Parts: sequence; C-alpha cells; structure tokens
Amino acid sequence: MTFLRPTTIAIAALSLGLSGLAEAAKRQGATEGLPLTKFNEEDRALMLAQVHQALGADKEGETLEWKNEKTPASGSVKALNRLEWNGLACRRLQIHNAYGDLKAQGVYKFCEKPAGKWKLVGPD
Repeated sequence: MTFLRPTTIAIAALSLGLSGLAEAAKRQGATEGLPLTKFNEEDRALMLAQVHQALGADKEGETLEWKNEKTPASGSVKALNRLEWNGLACRRLQIHNAYGDLKAQGVYKFCEKPAGKWKLVGPD
C-alpha cells in the first residue's frame, strides 16, 4: 500500500476539481502509479460525495465507503477530528483510494472558508 506524500497534494487537488495543478504534477510524474490518476469523472464524483459527507459528519471515526460498479475504482473516507488552524475551522479526513491493485491512503486537512466552502490545505 502506498502512503501519500506532500507531493501528492496535486492528486487531492484533482479530486477537488483543481485540474491545472493536478495536470502539471501528472506531467512531472509526481502522481504516477497512484489510483486517482486512473479515476474517471464518475469515480471522482463518487469519492467527492463521500469527502463532502465526511466533512459535515457529526461523529468522528465514521467510515464512508464508495465503489464504482462500472470501473475498478473504490475507496473510503473516514471523518477524524475537528480542529482550528490559522483561525479557520478545519477537519481531518483519512482517505483510502484503490483502482484495481493500485492502492493509496493519506490523512488530509480541510478548512472551511468564510463563504462556507471547504478547501484542502494539505496532507496532515
């Protein structure tokens, strides 16, 4: 199993629709061999739905799983603790992704901006 490194923020950015950064990293080979590079639009949408649900979850420790029956993509998102970081309300999520035999996992910090939107602020 591969553990995500800070250089793979681009992968999380891709999952959040920030394709420019992700595409640049992809061209540089930073994301090669990671499941998210194989995900299609539907795979990413399924994962993002669980990410957004976990960000709003009341309980810590709840694991939300997802699987695309049309592709070998699957994963889970676990809501971890809430915290304050740089004056922002934040939440840590443990994200596992798989595409067939490719597997990756990491813990990421998301913070809520004043407009009520969550933003990935990096791996934890």
